Amino acid sequence: MSPNQSIIINFLLLILVIIQQSVSSQKQTLKYCTINQNELNKCRDWSTSVDNDYRFQFHLECIEADNKDHCMQLIEIQKAHLVSAEPGEIYIAGRYHSLVPIVYEQYGSGGGSSTNQSNTGYYAVAVVKANSYTYIQEPKDLRNKNACFSGVGQLAGWILPILRLLELDLIDTIDCNNIIQNAANFFNESCAPNALLDKNNPIGTNPQKICQLCESKKCSGNDFYANFEGAFNCLRSKGDVAFVKHTIVDQLSKIHRIRRQDYQLLCPNGDRTSVENYLNCNWGFVPPHAILVSSVILPETRDKIQQFLLDSSRIFSLNRMDPMSRQTPSSFNLFDSFKYNGMDFIFSDETISLAPVDRYRQTFRGYFSLFNPFVDIENLFGKLRKCNVPNAKLCVVSEEEWKKCNNMKSAFRTNMLQPQLLCVQGLNTIDCMQKIQQGQADLTVLDAADIYMAGQQYNLEPIMAEQNNLNDSYYSVAIAKKADLETDLLYLKGKQSCHSGYRTAAGWIIPMAFLLSNSRMRSYRCDPVKAASQFFSKSCIPGVLAPEYYPLSKSVWQYNNLCNLCHGNSYRFCRRDSSEPFYGDNGAFQCLVEGGGDVAFAKHTVIFENTNGINPEYWARNKYLDDFELLCRDGSRAEVQDYNRCNLGQVSTNAIVTNKFKPYYQKEAYITLFIYAQQFYGSKYSNEFTFKMFVSGPKYKNLIFQDSTVKLKTVSDDRRDYRKYLGHEFMTAMSIVECQSRNHVQSLMTKSFYLNNFYSYFSLLFITIIFHTIFFLIYNY
Repeated sequence: MSPNQSIIINFLLLILVIIQQSVSSQKQTLKYCTINQNELNKCRDWSTSVDNDYRFQFHLECIEADNKDHCMQLIEIQKAHLVSAEPGEIYIAGRYHSLVPIVYEQYGSGGGSSTNQSNTGYYAVAVVKANSYTYIQEPKDLRNKNACFSGVGQLAGWILPILRLLELDLIDTIDCNNIIQNAANFFNESCAPNALLDKNNPIGTNPQKICQLCESKKCSGNDFYANFEGAFNCLRSKGDVAFVKHTIVDQLSKIHRIRRQDYQLLCPNGDRTSVENYLNCNWGFVPPHAILVSSVILPETRDKIQQFLLDSSRIFSLNRMDPMSRQTPSSFNLFDSFKYNGMDFIFSDETISLAPVDRYRQTFRGYFSLFNPFVDIENLFGKLRKCNVPNAKLCVVSEEEWKKCNNMKSAFRTNMLQPQLLCVQGLNTIDCMQKIQQGQADLTVLDAADIYMAGQQYNLEPIMAEQNNLNDSYYSVAIAKKADLETDLLYLKGKQSCHSGYRTAAGWIIPMAFLLSNSRMRSYRCDPVKAASQFFSKSCIPGVLAPEYYPLSKSVWQYNNLCNLCHGNSYRFCRRDSSEPFYGDNGAFQCLVEGGGDVAFAKHTVIFENTNGINPEYWARNKYLDDFELLCRDGSRAEVQDYNRCNLGQVSTNAIVTNKFKPYYQKEAYITLFIYAQQFYGSKYSNEFTFKMFVSGPKYKNLIFQDSTVKLKTVSDDRRDYRKYLGHEFMTAMSIVECQSRNHVQSLMTKSFYLNNFYSYFSLLFITIIFHTIFFLIYNY
């Protein structure tokens, strides 16, 4: 070849390369998500093969993520387009990330007859060593044995075997919301890849032994013992049982020196058999793996991506080599992973082709019904949350709390949290206490003063406490406007007061205890309501006139000045719940701001929650921290930030209470329910469509939980007695305010009882005399 010819040929090749690159640059790009270096290498070879074939209208780009969940997240935010998934992952991807299947794998016979389901799926099996017959003869013998799983969440290698063990009552339910912890309690050391991922270990309680057999301490989906090949290798080296697909022994026997006769299948019915007898000895049928895309992709575009995958299957498969293609037996094979040092990278190695998923089947529900129309996949996964605890009935007291409770119930159900939350509406807080005592409800959230009553009269105890920035306590403070220099804590007689509520800790008990104990207020023989009525000119003390709190019949209305500042309409006026606008700490502060109050008694956090633009409501606009001051015990004033020094007393936070006579395991189930729930819904800053446990919305504050709550914390066993939870300081304050007031009320009620009985007796006697008189007159007539 002459030099001139060589130059011409090189020039033509250069032009061809430029043209090819130009064509490639005009193609749409699909990003395929891989999870390890071997997958990435195979994907890049696939990408190169696609670019070398003019028939493809897409360019394939390969990216690497940490794991399948990371891939799902990337696809959800459209930073990737494709990922392969086994059926358990298809469910998770569809339910939580809105991904849909568009093609699925088709397999060979898998060593079985052509009439079985092996070409459209595979079977989950439990493989044991043949020489283990002496100590593993049936499923119950797996207790305290070493187990190898393909991965947490995978259908064949986790879901189906765990479900069977639950159905056989072999796995005990320790935690209703954590099957991993329950499984770890059944087996000895295991390798369950992904068991320590945040989504599978939300509160960090999964024991390390569930990953003890894994090669890496991270226990990730990329572990050497992950997936079916890894789980079988785990069995060979360390395990007693491996939960895998039925073809794994046959596959590995062709690659490694593995003898089939060295392994057997353990059947759910208690038998053992050869690995070839999987049709009669399996733990369930598993649909094929699929390729997923985001559901936001238009159907027309999905069709094009689907065709791209089908073309790849046809062109890059040794099983169905396209005679028109330039591919040769030595070229890239989509369904072979041997050259990448492993098995089943991107696609399963037994795959012979890909098949399309019809549009109307492109949901996780539709996909599973394609292979087994009688299986409810959501119910299948729900059975993993086996829970022996009855539904948890939460008692609330207002329409707004009822609505929030039902939203919370729906949110909990979305993440299948157990026991299921139900909502019960009580007439008031005392009614909720009675309902719990009588078994009509299980839980309610109470203020410290209500916890006192609940413990003393209804045998309830706190099990979870709200935590704010001060952990599990807050300060009761007296708040005044900075411009109002005449208001002094030691000289409040005749002033107008705003309280969070009658018999609330920060708004009533603590300030009243201070005023009474320092002789600033006359006690009126320990009748605090009368004392407050005579001391303040006007007030808003929600609930003070309610008969369930102050049952003094008609005489209570002489104290109606204690409700004069309240703003509720109709029957909502001065009610001790959120239907009264000035109820609660926020309500007391609003009463101070726009309701005519001179002083507000509330918790210290309320000022920070409603000033400096934090609260967008009209009444709180243009209100700043500097507009208010705290009234101190010595008569001085302080900046609102100085609440540590200038306060009326420290109070334990609100708490979830339940009947103290409930079984211990039920109380623990309630606690874990809310611990898991706050992992999902405890953030105040998640997107606007996510339920927030500690946010009440724009119009209302402190519904069920206080809005200042950061998280819920378990109350230790030794603090669950209400007296220990509330502490000596608060118990002293209660004794000052209540002292003989309870006896006073009971005395009045007793007098009323005898008086009513007297009237009843007199009325009956009068009617009897009239009757006898009429009878006598008729008889004599």
